Amino acid sequence: MVVSSKRPQALQLIFAFFLGLMVTAFIGVGVYTFYPSDLESLEDEARDLRTRQQEIRDARGDAGLTEEQQAELSELNDQLREADRKRREHSESWARTTSIILIILATCVMGVSLVRADQLPVISNGLLLGGVFTMLYGTGWTLASGDSRLRFWVMAFALLVTLALGYVRFVRGRGDAAAPVASGEVGDLAVRVEALERKVESAGEAMKQS
Repeated sequence: MVVSSKRPQALQLIFAFFLGLMVTAFIGVGVYTFYPSDLESLEDEARDLRTRQQEIRDARGDAGLTEEQQAELSELNDQLREADRKRREHSESWARTTSIILIILATCVMGVSLVRADQLPVISNGLLLGGVFTMLYGTGWTLASGDSRLRFWVMAFALLVTLALGYVRFVRGRGDAAAPVASGEVGDLAVRVEALERKVESAGEAMKQS
């Protein structure tokens, strides 16, 4: 009997964990689909510039590079530095925006997990795990954004959201569940006190009659 009672709980835990992973993967794929990065095109541009540089070096004669070739190499170096700068700025900007999108979506998923949590505990736990995993994923992209001040505010927002949702999910829920029990106990105690008072009164009347 002990093994059979633990088996459904283990299956529910596995399902909730798997649902959390699927939610995180779905959000990640959705963000990459509707907000793709243009980093590949910038890398292709830098690769073409390096290829042209190598072609000029391979075409030099026995006397070395001509003035035209040297001027073209110098211009290619400037273009390559500019391309690297654009690639770095684009990567940091895309990481910042992606982290903000992921954290907002994680907050929404964690908020949805609170709806009917008592009626659907397994689904609620799976969505909550998915929100937590997505929140971690978004904070990871924040670390790659390169903006220390933005990292601080995003991490502070993620911490506040996690604390607030954790309080609503685990602390306030227990308080609401315990309130009816406490009121029921008070009611039972009042009934017992009234019964005891009636017994005392009956005993007093019996002593007076005797």
